[in-house]
Amino acid sequence: MRVLLLSVWKPARGGVVTHVEKVITRLPYDFEIVSYPRIARIPLLRALLFVACGLVSALAKSRRRRFDIVHAHYAAPQGVLGLILKRLLRTPLVVTVHGTDINYLGRRRLTRAVIARVLKGADVVVAVSRHLKREAEALGAERVKVIYNGVELPAEAEGEREPIVLFVGSLVRQKGVDVLLRAFRRVKERIPEARLVIVGDGQQRAKLEKMCKKMGLKDVHFEGTKSELSGYYSKAKVLALPSRAEGFGLVALEAMAHGTPVVASEVGGIPEVVADGETGFLVKPEDADALAEALTEVLRNRKLWERLSSASRRRAAEFSWDAAAEGYRQIYRELVG
Repeated sequence: MRVLLLSVWKPARGGVVTHVEKVITRLPYDFEIVSYPRIARIPLLRALLFVACGLVSALAKSRRRRFDIVHAHYAAPQGVLGLILKRLLRTPLVVTVHGTDINYLGRRRLTRAVIARVLKGADVVVAVSRHLKREAEALGAERVKVIYNGVELPAEAEGEREPIVLFVGSLVRQKGVDVLLRAFRRVKERIPEARLVIVGDGQQRAKLEKMCKKMGLKDVHFEGTKSELSGYYSKAKVLALPSRAEGFGLVALEAMAHGTPVVASEVGGIPEVVADGETGFLVKPEDADALAEALTEVLRNRKLWERLSSASRRRAAEFSWDAAAEGYRQIYRELVG
């Protein structure tokens, strides 16, 4: 079977790249990937170039050998190109929605109709959480299946934990890092030795660094983007995920696999991963006081931390990349007969 993947791809990093890589390495199919050209950073221009350049590339690839499936990761712009290719190549289309395409583009007046058209035109829509399944169906998707992200389980042995609050993700407004900074100021008042480590990059980095200086916040470390995260997960005592919107929250699952409890916003697909009071705590988005209270409790209550840590490992073990790959294998085989 030959599958054309339309997706974010390396050298980019993040949850979608991880999802695609972990799945395709477990499937015995021939995958061709069409990703973004590296010549534009402006979002709209970048999307238009993806569709235009991707169309040329995909058609050229299809002349050499026919594709059995077109699979778009994100409803736009990948799904838009997928819909065009479905008609031109007369090939079934699978669209996986990961969060931003539904939680952001699907709610904006200018892009909602585009997202709805793609979801209605797909033969199968895959959602990485039940929350996104409901959102996709509200936009008109008819055949939606849930395939959760998986996680690699590390060895049991971990080093000594430090009083570190860890954040991993893109530095964009959706991730709520500004809320985390306000919460961490309150944490420092109670636990002076606490540190905040921020792994990731994005358009808000300069603004967030300036915010730290203005607040007089010390012990906040911006690490930039890192390819290896195990050392961060295994050293930190708690992961903070103060998102304003989140399709699934793969970093929460990765942290839990290392026995690191999670304090997160109760939004999107996060409650499907983090069990409040069992593997961590859920708080209302934008509530810096509640976030600070939960982080402080996890940092200073050793018995609570040990209980949350053990439960986190057990919960993470329920999510498997093998299961995710098997879900896609079944969809592909159903579509091509």
